[in-house]
Amino acid sequence: MPKELTIQDVERLVDKFKIERYTYLILIAACAIIILVVAVISFINGDWKTALSLMAPGGTIFFCLSRVFKIWDDIMNAFFNLNKKNDE
Repeated sequence: MPKELTIQDVERLVDKFKIERYTYLILIAACAIIILVVAVISFINGDWKTALSLMAPGGTIFFCLSRVFKIWDDIMNAFFNLNKKNDE
């Protein structure tokens, strides 16, 4: 039978992913700034082609968000023991 996780175990897991979390959050912030700048420039110039440049940072934002959510989902599953299969 696996041992139950304690708060200290969860804190250790959170600390292990700290650099990865900050990396993804920095990428998300940078991409959001790029999207805002390009949107303002395309609005001012009236050029619809610049809207196409929103695809790459938009995709990066969604990828990074999915990774951040997966990290937190893994931590919560480990903490609350949600992955444990019921043999009832």
